[in-house]
Amino acid sequence: MDSEIEQRLTRALAAQRLDALVGYSKENVAYGIGYMIPSQALGVRDRQFAFAVNADGRAGLLLTANEAEEARLRSKVDDLRPYDEFTEDPMKVLAQLLRELGVDCGRVGIELDVFPADRWERLKQLLPDAQFVAGRPAFQEARVIKTSTELESLRAAARIADLAQLEARADIHEGMLERDLYRLIVDRALANGADSVLLVQVAAGERSGLSNPAPSNRPLCRGDVVKIDTFVSVNSYLSDTGRWIVIGEATDEQRRIWARMQETMAVLHEAIRPGVVTRDLWQTFVREFARHDMQPAIRFLGHGLGLSLHEEPFVAAHSETVIEEGMVLAIEPIYRQGEIGFHLEDNLIVTADGVENMTSRLGTELAVVG
Repeated sequence: MDSEIEQRLTRALAAQRLDALVGYSKENVAYGIGYMIPSQALGVRDRQFAFAVNADGRAGLLLTANEAEEARLRSKVDDLRPYDEFTEDPMKVLAQLLRELGVDCGRVGIELDVFPADRWERLKQLLPDAQFVAGRPAFQEARVIKTSTELESLRAAARIADLAQLEARADIHEGMLERDLYRLIVDRALANGADSVLLVQVAAGERSGLSNPAPSNRPLCRGDVVKIDTFVSVNSYLSDTGRWIVIGEATDEQRRIWARMQETMAVLHEAIRPGVVTRDLWQTFVREFARHDMQPAIRFLGHGLGLSLHEEPFVAAHSETVIEEGMVLAIEPIYRQGEIGFHLEDNLIVTADGVENMTSRLGTELAVVG
């Protein structure tokens, strides 16, 4: 296993008083083994995968036999436990792995929020003396501070997402369909090195206020506000960065809103540093928006970013996480005026004395294109 990942996992095991930890989601399996298994990423329902690690750092991987060849080339965990998906019981294989890790009578953290109920009941039958508890807190604790390797992938994803949006702007014009702009950004992301494009949100005019819009056949019209939010993947790590742009010509009101949002974002960049509590960041945001006679459009300001699009920490009124160096945040002070949504989102690494903005290439000027 990657040494930094192993250290984070074993520390989390100790903190949560666990003898072992079992990851079942595609993100936590990928975290342990160093890549996302294709069948699992695709959501093939009958194929079961699990990553298990004990307090000594010994780890193993349950996987289907068809994925074993690639795993031998890519997995950072050497102990592979392939099974035939048509003739073998995967829970028998996982139970045997846990026995060999010496935790068949131990306290085992497992992703109870992900594990299928029928598989869960079967595993309990096979290991009646094990004490199974929720493993999600341990994975959250391990993953919230990013390793140097994770940060490299996140920087690459953010760079590609920025370049895709910037390069697409040269070809945007009135009358172009949202779908055409979507394809343009996807093409530029792949050309710049993205492993995959999870999604690109493109929504113009009255659709710009939607939370997660898929691109449609609506044409871009002069004066439209267009929401663009770009999620690309590098080594399974994600970007979540976007801007709103204006087609053809911006109004004075649109320019005022942009300036106020950029002023708010600058204040937030200054406020984020180790030791600050997420709830206090939310309050800073609310006060800054109120100073401009604006109100938040959604109930949180931002979220962690990594193998998952939304992960700890969340920046909201209810959250009391202490910000630490090495956390990665997607900060999005979003505003709505009637049906029109104004989307602004930066991806930030928390440093020892502030932040590193991974999405600075998009700049602070309002993009008026076409």
